[in-house]
Amino acid sequence: MSIELETNDLQLLIGLLQHNELMQDDDSRRVLLRNAGLKRVLPLMKVTGSPFVASSNIVSFLSQYGRISYENEALGLFLNGLKPSVGVTEQDAIDQLLLKYRMMDPIAPPGKIEDWKSTSDGPELVEKIFGESTLRPIAFLDRGVQVSRSVAYISVTDGVRRWCGTGFMIAPNLAMTNHHVVSAAALLPGVELRFNYQEDFSGRPQSIKSYRAVPGGAFHASQALDYAILEVGGEPGGEWGFLPVQPRDVRKGDRVNIIQHPNGQPKQISMQNNLVEYVGGNVLQYVTSTNPGSSGSPVFNDGWQVIGLHHAGGLLPEPTTGKRFNRNEGILIQRILADLPAEIRLRVDRAAAQMEVLDGNKIGSV
Repeated sequence: MSIELETNDLQLLIGLLQHNELMQDDDSRRVLLRNAGLKRVLPLMKVTGSPFVASSNIVSFLSQYGRISYENEALGLFLNGLKPSVGVTEQDAIDQLLLKYRMMDPIAPPGKIEDWKSTSDGPELVEKIFGESTLRPIAFLDRGVQVSRSVAYISVTDGVRRWCGTGFMIAPNLAMTNHHVVSAAALLPGVELRFNYQEDFSGRPQSIKSYRAVPGGAFHASQALDYAILEVGGEPGGEWGFLPVQPRDVRKGDRVNIIQHPNGQPKQISMQNNLVEYVGGNVLQYVTSTNPGSSGSPVFNDGWQVIGLHHAGGLLPEPTTGKRFNRNEGILIQRILADLPAEIRLRVDRAAAQMEVLDGNKIGSV
């Protein structure tokens, strides 16, 4: 079903696009569309011409294309992917369009830490080939499916504003996500976690089950480490499992896997060419595919243990060297654990110990 934009909204959107630096040349436009999750329709689109012409063509095509998935309009994916490259005022305008035309939940905008933001959006990262075996036992896939059950889509509603991200259960009734997804206890009444928001191999949607955060329940967040832990009603960890979080060793060259809801889409996984490039300070940095909306995803090692909390991407500095590289970044899980209040740390440690007793770090139930 197509989206019929009102004239003033159409003019606002084209005006915003044509002045965006990512719309000034054909290559940048293609990168923007691919990163927004529109790779499969890109060959059908005309992205050449002046910024005004290209912007008009892109908006016209996407608004007429309709849904790219069962919950998301093609134009909505594009606008969500555009948000990180515009200012706060423009982000608010985009959010209003997403909500007005029911295109999708807006992604949670990144925080105001400048180091999270890229100053350019160049070509995609070149893959690296390392002389190691990538063979894994077939049980590796089974284990990945098991841990994926604990990962949820998070929707946050605050008055007329609405945004989304990713999170995961770390105890029967405790979830972890980013501070810039759920920044304050005042937001808890509007926080919803959706489990099993995913498609089968044929692209058919699966049955979703939703839970709400507990207003007045346990909550702790840190802007400096960009994490939030919140209590969830109904103990979803009993049905969907929870992931033990404990200090883990991480080294440059390790492989990582990220289960996520990129651009607010159904659950996906990035598990190819994913290598840790840096560990230092509070963070690990890696070359792994993510998109806005992946904020709050668990970063797993090759043994499917949580080693970090994904929170940022772009041209990022290495904390101990100051050098900048085009990478993604997560907060080391041991840094988060060390920052927790005693009462929450006790609950998290008990849950992790329960997993160890049950089946040696496998996902469990209560």
